[in-house]
Amino acid sequence: MNGPRILFFGTPHYARIILLSLLQDPTWEVRVVTKPDVPQGRRLQMTPSPVAQAAKEAGVQIDKPAVLKEFRQAWEDFAPDLIITAAYGKILRPWLLELPRRGAFNLHASILPRWRGPNPIAWAIRAGDTVTGVTLMAMDEGVDTGPVVGMSEVTIGDNATTGSLTQELAKAAGELLVQSLGQLMDNTAVRTPQPEAGITYAPKFDPHDARIDWTRPAIEIHRLVRSMTPDPGAYTECCQTRIKITECAYDEGEQMRGRARLYGNAWKIGTGNGVLTVTKIRPAGRKDMTPGDFIRGQHISGEVVCE
Repeated sequence: MNGPRILFFGTPHYARIILLSLLQDPTWEVRVVTKPDVPQGRRLQMTPSPVAQAAKEAGVQIDKPAVLKEFRQAWEDFAPDLIITAAYGKILRPWLLELPRRGAFNLHASILPRWRGPNPIAWAIRAGDTVTGVTLMAMDEGVDTGPVVGMSEVTIGDNATTGSLTQELAKAAGELLVQSLGQLMDNTAVRTPQPEAGITYAPKFDPHDARIDWTRPAIEIHRLVRSMTPDPGAYTECCQTRIKITECAYDEGEQMRGRARLYGNAWKIGTGNGVLTVTKIRPAGRKDMTPGDFIRGQHISGEVVCE
């Protein structure tokens, strides 16, 4: 292969979809860098990242450095034209940013400078944003602070979850990257500094963020549940069981806060403003089910309390 060389850094499903878009053109010589395998499941089996799995299936060279500098010589020998990153999970040092001939670029899952940081998709949902997108930016030593090369907007649906929105954004990011590769290689892409106004940050969620506060409005709890679906899952305590809420809707109405009443197979739970209708839950150690199935299994009748 004598085509342009790309050193691609990425780890989760979002990056996997972008990588697959990149690999559609066989003229690009791609080498993949991802995080090392991690133990997963009850048996703690060592499992490769989604990006590593996709690269293996495509027959692409894969590097899994615990420490980046261990591969410095190998990457210098590869002599990449471009570095492309997508949710890799580590900050690239200056020597890496200076390595590619045409520069290092990142595909960030927000319209920068809104939601800089590692958790932009979930925070956009949690904040009630109606539009988000992906930004292709030239990398510098800051965190998501580099000049913008391209953007693509994506509408956030009323019931979008972090899982479903990740899929949409990754597809948009892959398309944006493929469309921009020519300009990146020709060095003709316009680099626009990010504005100083409108900067927000998207840190990782703290564990306590996942617990539902029933004094909050129903619309806010609905956003919290969507932002934490599929992981880590927004939860409440009910019938001495930790229960994750995986599917719900919100509505007007009045009901005592934290009190759940069964209507058919769904719970209606009172909040600080309005009612949350819960149609799917996941009790600890069990699979998804309806609240009705859970209540019947517990042999409970009447109203229950969620805390």
